Order: sequence, then C-alpha cells, then structure tokens
Amino acid sequence: MKKTATVFLVALLAMGFMILPANGQTKTWQLKLSHVLAPTSDYQIMGVRFAELMDQKTKGQVKISLHPAGQLGNERVAFEQLQMGAQDLAISGTPVLSAWVPEGQVFDLPYLVQTRDQGLALLNGSIGDWWRETLRQRTGVRSLGFLDYGFRQVYNKTRPIRTPEDLKGLKLRVLENPTYIATYRTLGVKATPMAYGEVYTALQQGVIDGGEANAQGYVHDKFLEVAKFFSYTSATYNPITFLINDNLYNGFPPEIRKALDEAAKESLAYQKNVARKMEDEAVETMKKAGVTITTPDLGPFVKIVRPAVWNEMMGRIPRGKELVERVAKEADALLPKR
Repeated sequence: MKKTATVFLVALLAMGFMILPANGQTKTWQLKLSHVLAPTSDYQIMGVRFAELMDQKTKGQVKISLHPAGQLGNERVAFEQLQMGAQDLAISGTPVLSAWVPEGQVFDLPYLVQTRDQGLALLNGSIGDWWRETLRQRTGVRSLGFLDYGFRQVYNKTRPIRTPEDLKGLKLRVLENPTYIATYRTLGVKATPMAYGEVYTALQQGVIDGGEANAQGYVHDKFLEVAKFFSYTSATYNPITFLINDNLYNGFPPEIRKALDEAAKESLAYQKNVARKMEDEAVETMKKAGVTITTPDLGPFVKIVRPAVWNEMMGRIPRGKELVERVAKEADALLPKR
C-alpha cells in the first residue's frame, strides 16, 4: 500500500512538473493580414500600425504579419479564405462583398454622397452598423470598422474626360459589382470586371483603356505609367472594411478581443489622416509625371446615372426600395445645414 502511494505521489509530482511549465507559459498567436494594394499604400501603413498596437497592447502575445499586393489572393479569394478560417485578417472593399450581402450595394449607388466626410459618417452610422451585423451573421466574418478610401475616379490612356460623352466607348476595368457595372454602362462605357492584380498588364497590352481608383491607388500601383489621363468623376464612394474571421475573434480571451477592438479603432483613425495626406501627395506626383488631370462639371454625369441606376438597383437589390430610401435619407441628413 505504501509502495502504491509512493508511486502515485511520484507520478503526481511528475505530472505537476509537466503541467506547471505549460500553465506558466503565455499563449501567443501569429496572425496574417492581407490586402491587394501596394506595400507603399495607406492599407499597408494602417496594417503596420495595427500590428504595432497589437504587439504593445498584448505585450507580444499577438504578432501580425502583413501580406500586401494580393500575395494571399485577390479580395474575393481572401474573403472566402476568411470564411473558412484559412486566413485571419483582411482589408477589402464592400463592393466585392455584394456577392454575400447584395443589400450592401446601396453604398455603391452613384452620387450617393458628395464628400469623403459624409461617406465615412454614413458608414459609421446606423446603416453601416446594420451592414456589419448582416455580414457577420451570414458569412461568419466580422467587420472591425471602415477605412477612409474616398471616391473612385476614372483614369485612362486615351483622352481626358470632361463630359459624359468623353466616356463613351472606353473599355474600363470596374469592380465585379452589379451597381458599378450598371453605372458605367449607363455612361456608355464597356464595363469590364477584372482582378485588381491584372489591371497594369491589361493596360500595357491594350486589353482595357483604363479603370477607376483614388489618386494614391493610381500612383502607388503605377497606373500613371501607362494611363496618363485622370478625371475626378467621383461617381462612386468606395467603402473599405477591415475584416476578421468571427470564430477566431470569439475564440480569443476577453483581453485579446479588447485589444483587437482598440487597435482597430486607433489604426483606422490613423489611416484616415495618412490617406488624406497621401492623396494630396499623389496629386503632386501626377502633375510631375505629366498626367492630364481634369475636374469636370458633375451635373451632367449625375443627371444621366443617378435616376437611371438608382431605379434599376431598387429592383435588383433585396429590399431595394426600402434600403435605397433609407440610405438616401441618412446620407442627406449628414450634409451641412444651409
């Protein structure tokens, strides 16, 4: 009996020594964050800031590696991997996510908002919260907030755009999104969906005449090398969101989730300031590179596309009339009072 007790005690002590180091160790996580823009972009700068903040807030428990320029796939592929848990974090445009939440196309309606501040405030309001929760429930992917991208502008290699007539016949790469396609087709464009990583080569080879992006995207991804006309048509405000697999998020201890939420909020605020500065710098780069920049009167563009595309999308978006009226009302309420 004494021998048995001794053996049991030795075994218990051995087990204790095996467990104590394991219990004493601090668990760590290695997460990957992907996006499709250049390593010099504001997406990357925001990602680096987020990684730094997570390292600080978790005392090194959470490390983030950055994967720019579509290294882990385009936005659609990245989102599918997020759903499966094969990827951790990603930055993506909401237009791409319309395949999963088609109601989100209300944010893509042409000439919905007039300024970047108005657009970002709309996304951070009640309808943006509704979209984020709908995305999470349907897909298992959580939005940590919205970036400040601004408007998508038209660039091309053929001619300056000063009137809607100048767009007719141009073959432009657009996002694979029904509202974007409808907007540009209504303007007489040969709207051509294409993965972002293919655009530069397609421009070089004459497969397309141009595309649409904000100024810094146009500069940082070097489209100004092959398409020398940039026009502030401002048809679509482009919501960009910061995403994480929801099961991954919920599996973290409360203190890690708190750090994620705080780091996301702080890095998104940082991105807003960086993005606007980089946009101004991009314009100066364009001028030095000999890019022809035009700022057309938007009235004729609005007159053509807003009624036609809005009416079309009311019939195509689930709960279209209700959501279009709601988003328009919320957007208008954010305009400065006269």
